[in-house]
Amino acid sequence: MQSLARNGLSAETVKRALHGPHRRFSFRYELLDKNLNKIGDLNTVIDGEVRQDSLSTIKRTANFSLIDKGEIDFLNDRIKPYVRLWVQNQWVDFPQGVYLLSSPKKKDIIRNVERSIDAFDGLLILQEDKFETRYRIAAGGSYYQEIISILNSAGIEFYNIEFTDKVFPIEKDFEAGKEKIFILNELLREINYTPLHVNADGVFTSYTYRSPAVRSPDYFYRDDNQSVIFAGVEEELDLSNIPNKWVVVRTNSEEEPLFSIYTNDNPLSVTSTVNRGRTIVDHREINDIADQVSLDAYTQRIAFEASQVYGKIDFETGIMPMHDYADVIELEYSTLGIKGKYSETSWSLPLNINGKMKHSLRRVVTI
Repeated sequence: MQSLARNGLSAETVKRALHGPHRRFSFRYELLDKNLNKIGDLNTVIDGEVRQDSLSTIKRTANFSLIDKGEIDFLNDRIKPYVRLWVQNQWVDFPQGVYLLSSPKKKDIIRNVERSIDAFDGLLILQEDKFETRYRIAAGGSYYQEIISILNSAGIEFYNIEFTDKVFPIEKDFEAGKEKIFILNELLREINYTPLHVNADGVFTSYTYRSPAVRSPDYFYRDDNQSVIFAGVEEELDLSNIPNKWVVVRTNSEEEPLFSIYTNDNPLSVTSTVNRGRTIVDHREINDIADQVSLDAYTQRIAFEASQVYGKIDFETGIMPMHDYADVIELEYSTLGIKGKYSETSWSLPLNINGKMKHSLRRVVTI
């Protein structure tokens, strides 16, 4: 989640403005070149919406409606929108991503050309860029250096990848035509990192995965006298077919198999072997993983993620512009008796002052 503290104002000061009775927003847009240099302010945007989905390959998407006056190179330029909050006689800006422009449609509106544009974050570059021949990685090579090399090969210069000293235990080989985003996410999975995502300023990012169960909440939403939650909160519970034991095996012809087993026997978990009185096994095989430590972490990760599926919540708030990738939310909603910690899987934010922001959460369950 983006920090609330900015422009010399404390996080608490900005938070009071977000939850105050006279919230005031505006929006601005920057036009950037392909190297993320600012060309200028874009004053022709009529409307738009930005979305974040942590479960999709391309995490951030957007759409914009604007009057086309010929200043945009749709093949190379980017749009960077900002939500602006009025706090103590100044505007406080929250960036909402950097977007490549795709599929612009145009129509005549009273002698103006209006464009409707679908837009995607920089992961689109890595999805469209593929290796022309088989891609081989030598045993003993550095995971970190290989990840950076692939990013650089796609022309990506702005990244924040947490350093690791892990090395490839065996040679790796990917078939020709594989998307670079696929290979990068495979390498990141093997060292138990988050999938690659692009932050609000357009920086490609990945770091060691930490379960929401051990993370502190990034933000609190409550239906109190400062609530920004709209009525109509929906909760869905589905306990069917949720595993409570996971067995993951690394199998390849060049190494001895590695096994990792994780059992949810926590009496406080509704899907545990203790509470269900039976064992539901998820067995899977993977070809490569860096080492036993990474395999154990990966097994715990899929166990945690599978256990969150049973509790889902959808709700709407006023505009809250600080949300980012896979935030952890503490939610209290007394009408439905909801009180707990959740991981945010997706959100959407309309870029207009009357817009309602939509949030989708999964319950954080200790297993």
